[in-house]
Amino acid sequence: MSRRIIPYLILACGLLAPLCLPAQTRRGEEELKSGLGFFKQEEYDQAVLSFKAILADPAAVLFAPDAYFWSAKAYMALNQLDDAERNLEHFLASYADHPYYSEGRYQKGRLLFLKKDYESAIQACQEFIRKYPRSEFVPNAYFWIGDSLYSLGKLEEAARVFNKIVQDYPQSFKAEAAGYRLSLIDFKKRENELMRLLKWSHEEFLKVVEEFQRREKVYEQAIGAYQQKLAGGTQEKDKGPEESARLIDELKGQNTELKAQLQNLQAQSAARIEELNNLERTLKIKAEALNLKESLLLRYEETEGKAQ
Repeated sequence: MSRRIIPYLILACGLLAPLCLPAQTRRGEEELKSGLGFFKQEEYDQAVLSFKAILADPAAVLFAPDAYFWSAKAYMALNQLDDAERNLEHFLASYADHPYYSEGRYQKGRLLFLKKDYESAIQACQEFIRKYPRSEFVPNAYFWIGDSLYSLGKLEEAARVFNKIVQDYPQSFKAEAAGYRLSLIDFKKRENELMRLLKWSHEEFLKVVEEFQRREKVYEQAIGAYQQKLAGGTQEKDKGPEESARLIDELKGQNTELKAQLQNLQAQSAARIEELNNLERTLKIKAEALNLKESLLLRYEETEGKAQ
């Protein structure tokens, strides 16, 4: 190539660069818009493909932060939590000045909850609330704290958090869900109390059975001894047969009493088991209703780009 042509080529590239750059920018913008459209329509697999196209294009670097952030949310919606975590962690580590950064911190707490790392979820949400006390996501962060405590079996602590949401943030998306959770906690407490009573009834039942078996054995031995005395015809010594008969009658009475206790305990246990089964059925229905309601709220919040 002639050296005289090189300067003209450089000049041509320089003149064309401003024309090429807007076109590349437009492609990145279109991919982001397309991805967000798929996300809103709950077509999360397609959304991920659009965001991946942005991340694979060096010319679309301007849209990379948004692509990482929305990829994380799309993967969360798909329950592909490891992929979600990888994209979210990169976003948080690389784009601290991005407008979505504070929400990203909130999403980290939510993601940890979805991964069932409840202790870490509580810490992440508490840190988010401490750092962004005026964020619209604060009541949502409280909800995941409460749900984490509920999942850990800390019902009293969870109830305090859910009550705070209902009282302090009545207009938030999570207020109604928090109310449902409080109802579930009440049912759960009743279930735990019934389980405790059922355990006590069972233990008492076993004690009575053991005592019944012991006395029945004594009763059988007394009958055996009485029958031997009758067979031997020895009725004059110390009124043996009369004493044996009295002992037998006494044991009969005790056994009758023990049988009554057994029947009573069995009836109590059966009633508590039935109440427990009814409570569990009610709890299950209420939990399913809550999960459906929460799922619908999450979809609305996600697709509308609002807090979840």
